[in-house]
Amino acid sequence: MIIAREVFIEAGARPLLAEASFSVHAGDKIGLVGANGAGKTTLLRTLAGELEPFDGTIRRSGIIGYLSQEAALKQLADADVNALERVLTARDIGNLERRMERVRLQMEAARGSERDRLINRFSRLDDEFTARGGYVAKAEAKRFAASVGIKGEDLYQKVVTMSGGQRRRVELARVLFAETDILILDEPTNHLDLDAKAWLMDFLAAYSGGLLVVSHDLPLLDKSITSVLALDDGYLEPYRGNYTYYVEERERRREQRVRERRHQDAKIARLEEGIRRFKGTTEKMAKRARSWETRVERLKSQRVEVGGKARRIAVRFPQPEPSGRTPLLGHSLAKAFGHNVVFVDVEVDIDRGERMIIMGLNGAGKTTLLRILAGVETADMGEVEVGHNASLGYYAQEHEQIEAGVTVLDHMRAVSSIPDRDLRTILGHFLLADKIDQDAGTLSGGEKTKLALAQLVVQRNNVLLLDEPTNNLDPQAKEALLVALRQYTGTLLLVSHDTDFVEALQPDRMILMPDGETGFFDESMLELVALA
Repeated sequence: MIIAREVFIEAGARPLLAEASFSVHAGDKIGLVGANGAGKTTLLRTLAGELEPFDGTIRRSGIIGYLSQEAALKQLADADVNALERVLTARDIGNLERRMERVRLQMEAARGSERDRLINRFSRLDDEFTARGGYVAKAEAKRFAASVGIKGEDLYQKVVTMSGGQRRRVELARVLFAETDILILDEPTNHLDLDAKAWLMDFLAAYSGGLLVVSHDLPLLDKSITSVLALDDGYLEPYRGNYTYYVEERERRREQRVRERRHQDAKIARLEEGIRRFKGTTEKMAKRARSWETRVERLKSQRVEVGGKARRIAVRFPQPEPSGRTPLLGHSLAKAFGHNVVFVDVEVDIDRGERMIIMGLNGAGKTTLLRILAGVETADMGEVEVGHNASLGYYAQEHEQIEAGVTVLDHMRAVSSIPDRDLRTILGHFLLADKIDQDAGTLSGGEKTKLALAQLVVQRNNVLLLDEPTNNLDPQAKEALLVALRQYTGTLLLVSHDTDFVEALQPDRMILMPDGETGFFDESMLELVALA
């Protein structure tokens, strides 16, 4: 159970939430909604105990499982831990199995009495593992991992060598495998394919504990939640019902507030007109006018706050100078991480103005290939050739270019020499104008995405390499990005699992990883996009 009372939350000196009181009990299925930057992720981190509220109290009981929005993991205690072992650490038996594995490896190298001693030790650990239901739990952990797309050899791959999407799914499996009373999930469908999403929706619908989830995946919100907390302009407003009901009820409440405010304003206007007419007349009428002034002040203090329409992000990529006919080439590219060979002998040949999508299952090397082409990672074999007058702009799904301790405005200054007033204007288009002096490391995932896109805008690149650019964006921001990319005349190389986004963008060609096969893109390939 989580009980929040009169909670205030700030990001730096900026207030995010005021006077919030609510609770999450077993059986509650709550969707937390709000625009990018409203404070949803900060609120979840505070409820999970990673941050402290500025004021108010948060009481917790039971076991709480928290899935962070970020795919990057904190430093692991054991850099050699594989995916299955990472999932198992959600329960105590995970650490016990790690001890068994270390003893087993020592047994292989030992001789004589030392080996006998290690055999006895392994036997005791195995008995304890069996008694605590370890083998049954291990099979269960494999089922959880497979359900979110980690199966086969991926189960035994070191987590530190995995792609961002793979790590994200390992952490989701780990959180769901834990025996929790409350789940706090921040964008749980990021990097999931259609089958994994369907499984997750069913799991959450049947989950008996309390659930608080942030997601831009509207079908998930509709199917898996029974109430909504809307975070808007620093305040939480509760709604009973799923996301579809919330959208309809929110508009109905706003229209009701507009009517109430119109009635209040008309009443105030009538009183103020009477004050103007009678204030300078007889003493009796002047006295009445003074009483009306008091009444007007009281009415003004009680006026209903309507709230403005949500601000809309405006994305526009300046039309760049043309590059040469072939702006980017990759010759015989190969990459491996230790014994894990990601891909071999991949060729990339993209023409000026072309829209190309890199496809393949999670772990097939899509992000790795894009990073090599962008020059942020080196191929083990082969070479990349940047064509005549080609200027590359790279968007990283892990927001690697966003540095903690550096302000939002300084991030823009680092990539452009245009005047600050112009940089501020562009940040305003991305709804970041009020955050120019904020540490960029404290931005939400959606805000980091917007800042990274704003950096691309001012760089005026004629080749864009985008890795999952729609992750963490709300629906309006995603639509604005789509419109901007469709109007962009430069060259585009894209990695995305967002089927609707890819379908609307209509790529010209595709590269299928890990084999590097190329071909023309058509609607029949959208199913593979969804499996990515």
